[in-house]
Amino acid sequence: MKDIYFARQPIYNRDFQVEGYELFYRQAGADSAQFLDAEIATTQVVLDTVTEVGLDQIVGPHRAFINVARDFIVGGSLAMFALPQLVFEVAGNIVVDEPLLRVLRELRQRRYHFVLDDYTDNEAYRALLEIADYVKIDMLVTPEAEVRRLVPLLRQRKIALMAERIETQAIQELCQSLEFDYFQGYHFSQPKLLKFRGVSANQLAILQLVSKLYNPDIDLKSIEALISQDVSLSYKLLRYINSAYFNLPRSVDSIQRAVALLGIKKIRSWATLISLSNIDDHRSDLIMIALERAKMCELLADALGIKQKDTGFTVGLLSVLDAMTQTPLEQVLAALPLDEEINEALLQHKGLLGRILACTLAYERRDWDSLDTLGLDPSQINDAYMTALAEAYRAACELLKG
Repeated sequence: MKDIYFARQPIYNRDFQVEGYELFYRQAGADSAQFLDAEIATTQVVLDTVTEVGLDQIVGPHRAFINVARDFIVGGSLAMFALPQLVFEVAGNIVVDEPLLRVLRELRQRRYHFVLDDYTDNEAYRALLEIADYVKIDMLVTPEAEVRRLVPLLRQRKIALMAERIETQAIQELCQSLEFDYFQGYHFSQPKLLKFRGVSANQLAILQLVSKLYNPDIDLKSIEALISQDVSLSYKLLRYINSAYFNLPRSVDSIQRAVALLGIKKIRSWATLISLSNIDDHRSDLIMIALERAKMCELLADALGIKQKDTGFTVGLLSVLDAMTQTPLEQVLAALPLDEEINEALLQHKGLLGRILACTLAYERRDWDSLDTLGLDPSQINDAYMTALAEAYRAACELLKG
């Protein structure tokens, strides 16, 4: 078992009834958020909420407001979570450009709900108003004159107004006089730390599952047998398939049916995400490194005409196992049922797969002296590297894609 922590702060309507709760990431019961990567923190909150704890336990019938990072939106991860109870907060410092707007418009058409947090009247934020259900104004830092100017302008957009960081009775009365729709702040309630017990997946079982899933000859019965061997994996899969996202007419109570409903591609991405989400937050950089290497190895394998290019993805993905597990790579691989070709590629950079990995590592480190171009044009290697960087997040976003 593992502990899952959230901080939860209520958001009230005009009658001071709870409209919903904003959820904040917390690490190991800390009083404030401690993380290096907003993307990973967001992913962890959403995954833990939807697939492990369950929104009913955290917010009941109310809405859950969760901050989302730009990469989580643009990379496609947000498309995995279409629960009507979720409201996603777009941060005030987000980089606004056409790729972001395009994704947000698409999600808005799919009835996703958004809040513009820490609203400032600038060109970037005005461009986001078309996708917003709510706008939050920070009452602690926004001058009163600016608040009074903004309220009627935003009213014309027919967007619900939220006042956040209300810390005194005087600020509350000001917000009431301006007829804000929702209220949040320490004056009403400080964030409350919540602790839930979750099932901690056996990391070895997950890695075994991931490695086998990239075998093109894998069948559903083999997947079912592998998941069934580990109680925590079985639990997580059944929690996921029975979540409100799928809204199935009746619950799924067997691994066999869950695997059949999801299929190999979705199970593969689900297992990869579960594996990555278990990494310590202080080493969250390893997630991006693993995904970048995996994608680049896959692209180079494809360029070289390797029939099973997914094997290249596996080699790149598993190349960070020693850093992830704080265990010598040889020892970790000894416990995994991998082909000898993959083991030799990872440990000794032998064979074509080993050369592909060595090329990827050299390019990653800018070690041009030892770069083996594999007989490819340098522009092909550069294109593979740039594509891998651009698509690293996308590699973890196929969970609900067909």
